[in-house]
Amino acid sequence: MSIEENKNIVRRYQEAYNNCDFDALAELVSADVLTPNIIAGMPSGLEGAKVVHQTTLIGMPDYHTNIEDLIAKGDKVVARVTMTGTHTGNFWGIPATGKRVNLTGIYIVRIANGKIVEHWGEENGMIVIKQLGFKTRLEPISE
Repeated sequence: MSIEENKNIVRRYQEAYNNCDFDALAELVSADVLTPNIIAGMPSGLEGAKVVHQTTLIGMPDYHTNIEDLIAKGDKVVARVTMTGTHTGNFWGIPATGKRVNLTGIYIVRIANGKIVEHWGEENGMIVIKQLGFKTRLEPISE
């Protein structure tokens, strides 16, 4: 596939994600997509990504991701994104605050046979906690 076709897959993926169009996601993302940064305890692959998205929408029903930049080379596409939402419900155990959040992130996908087969994402989740008005502190992880 051409670089422009790969970029279009990412654009269509982001639109489907924002619209919760899980049928379209299934057409664009491999069922066993590699998502190494998925939240612990979530199912793997596309099903895990859907659960994470649906859980996020419980806390922020207007959650939206906007692509700011797309860079592609070969079978990989990099997206710089802005994510926004209003915290009106329980967000990963944090009761609603009514506050608006805005954060940035970058994800890299690898595309094979017209589908996303790897998704590597990085965003600053701690900024969300701060924007919701919570202080942060480091605590050791108990085994």
